[in-house]
Amino acid sequence: MRKSLMLLGLAGLAAPALAGAPTLVLDDFDSDPNDEAGGPRQLSTTILGNPFGQAANFEVDTAFSGGGFNGALFFNAGIGVEQEAAINWNGGIAGLNFDAVAAGVTAFEFDFAAVDQDFTYIMRLFDGSGGSASISGSFLAGGMRTETLLLGDFSFSSFDATDVDEIELILNVRGSTASLDFAMTEFRAVVPAPGAVALLGLAGLTVARRRR
Repeated sequence: MRKSLMLLGLAGLAAPALAGAPTLVLDDFDSDPNDEAGGPRQLSTTILGNPFGQAANFEVDTAFSGGGFNGALFFNAGIGVEQEAAINWNGGIAGLNFDAVAAGVTAFEFDFAAVDQDFTYIMRLFDGSGGSASISGSFLAGGMRTETLLLGDFSFSSFDATDVDEIELILNVRGSTASLDFAMTEFRAVVPAPGAVALLGLAGLTVARRRR
C-alpha cells in the first residue's frame, strides 16, 4: 500500500481549515472530464537522488474516495528518494485565457489530506505576453487542512492578471525533502463574496499588470 494511503487513514478524523470565502475550483482531481477553470493538467517528475533504488511516483488517482472527497493527487517517494514534481495547467496550445481580475481572485488554496514532512514549493502564473507572478515557501506536515497563498504576496514581473495563460506548481523543489509523501485533494482560487465591491488584494495586482 502506498504510504500516502496509510497517512490518509491516520488523518481521516481531522477537519480541513476552510477559509470560509467563496472559491472557484481549479482542479479537484476527480474522474469527471477536467473542465475546471484550470484546464487540462500536465504532470512531470524528476528524481534527483535514489540511493536505495526505491520506487517513486507522482500521479492523480481519480478513483480514490475518502474523507469526504473524490480523487487526489499523490506524491510518493520511497525511503531516501529525492523527488521534485511539477503540475502545469495551461489549456493546451490555446492557454487558459483566465481573467483573474474579472473573477476577483484574492488567493489560491490547496487542500491536503495528509503530508508526512514539510516541503518547499514554487507557484508561478504566466500571462500571454511573457509576464509572470511567483511565490515560494513551504507547506507543513500534518493531517487534513488547507494551505492558502495570498495573491498580494506574489512577486510580479510585468504581469497581466486579465490574461492568465498558465499556472505552474513545483513541489519539493530540488528534491530537498527525501522520502516525502502527500495527498492533495483540491486546488482553488478564492474570490470575493457575491456583491462585494472591493477586490481586496487585487488592487496591487492591477497596478502591476502590463499595459496592452
